[in-house]
Order: sequence, then structure tokens, then C-alpha cells
Amino acid sequence: RDRRFELLWGMAQQASLAIQNDIISKEMIERQHLEREFQLAREIQQTFLPNQTPELPGWALDVYWEPARQVGGDFYDYFLLPDGRLALVIADVSDKGLAASLYMSVTRTLIRAAALESSSTSETLERVNKQLLLNSQEGLFITTFYGILSPIEGILNYTIAGHNPPLVLRCMEEDVFEINKGGIALGALPDIHLTEEQMMLNPGDCFLLYTDGVTEAFNLKDQMYGDNRLKQVLQSAISKKANEVLQIINSDLEDFRGNAPLSDDTTILALCRLPLLTDNNRDG
Repeated sequence: RDRRFELLWGMAQQASLAIQNDIISKEMIERQHLEREFQLAREIQQTFLPNQTPELPGWALDVYWEPARQVGGDFYDYFLLPDGRLALVIADVSDKGLAASLYMSVTRTLIRAAALESSSTSETLERVNKQLLLNSQEGLFITTFYGILSPIEGILNYTIAGHNPPLVLRCMEEDVFEINKGGIALGALPDIHLTEEQMMLNPGDCFLLYTDGVTEAFNLKDQMYGDNRLKQVLQSAISKKANEVLQIINSDLEDFRGNAPLSDDTTILALCRLPLLTDNNRDG
């Protein structure tokens, strides 16, 4: 009887291992399929982001974008309007992952369509808000900055819908200034009323847009990067080129985070007006 028990026990163990191996094999196949789907989603999402910067004499523009997961809810956009002005967008969906990426794609399409129908930044975002609420997934909203730059004059008209206040690196004053906060995020409430503001970007100035993945980055000590540190770091970026500004921010962010993973999607956009050429510049 003991021998029979040993045989049955051995057969049971083999059967158990076979079942476990089969389950693990199926889980691995499902995981591979899921990873492939997310990879395709990431590739599709990247097609919605601009891959070529418009040529604007006297201006430089650069962007950094990194989702916390394979796909994310942050997005940026820039495109030339029919009158030659440059439209700028940065936005952040109140979620991460696949649902946020789909919401981002819809919002980006709506903004582009509305921008062609109105020259007002506030009216454009108010139209987008109405469209989002028609078929919006409950609980999702999106903070947005939308601006229109007149490159010859250096005038920037803009509207902020719940997004992080942009920062301006002033060359003459050698200081960093924060723009006032704007109105409510898109997709949160119906019939919102947003305001359009205007500012001048002088030669040597740089306009910085970012999502809260920058200021709300955490390190392994659970410390937050914060607005003050960003402003302090940008003091060393005044009068720098757009790509240099991003390099300075990213380098400091990496030093701060260390080995801590990204806690949120991160997007930074720098728009810099090139300084005027002087005789010394030409000789150099």
C-alpha cells in the first residue's frame, strides 16, 4: 500500500507541474500579446505627435516627451496656421496608460479642428470642451495650454485651461517669471468661460511649457522636485538655446530622482526667441 501511495503521489506531483507549466505558458503568451498591443499603441500615439518643427526664422523650439508607462496622457503639438502664425499646445490627461492615450488622441484632433475655425485661443478651447463633454468618459479631464505666436512681432496670445503656469526666462532682466494661472481644465464642466492673455517675447527670451510630471517627480526619499527647484535650475538656463534649456532641466531631474522610477508622464517644451545679431556676433 505504501508503494501505491508513493506512485500516486509522484503522479500527482507530475500532473501538478504539468498544469502549472501550462498555466505559466498561457500567461506568458497573453503577456506577450498584451505587450505587443501596448507597443502598437505607443507607436500609434507617437504618430499623433509632430515629427518635424516648422521653420521659423529667429526662433528655436525643442521638446522632451517621456510617458511613465508604454503609453501616456501627456501630449504636445505645434503647427502653422493658414496666416503663418504658430499654434502651440501642451496638455495632460488626468490619468495614465491606455485610456489616457486614447483621450489624448481625441483631444489633439479636436484642438486642431477648432483652431482652424477660430483665431481666438479661448474660444478654441471652449469649443473643444463642449465636444469632449458630448462623448467624454466620466471622470477624465485634461489640463491644456494653447497659444498662438506671431513670429515677426514676437506676440504670444494664449489661454490656460487648468494647466501648470508656464515660465518665461527673460534675457534682459536675467530672471525667471511665472505666468498667472488660468481657468478650469477641459472636460470637467460644461459652459466654461476661459480668458485669452497676451505677452511679448523679446530677443533672447525663452518660453517654457511643462506638465506636472516635472514638478511632481519624486526621488527614493519620497521628496518632490517642486516648482522652486525648477525655477532655481532655470536661472542657469537664461539666454541658452532651446535644446540646452531642456538638457539643463533633464540633467537636474535625473540627479534628483536617482534610481526612482517615473511617477508621471513628463513633457517639456521650450520656445526661444534668438538674440539679435550684433557686430561682435557677426565677427565671431
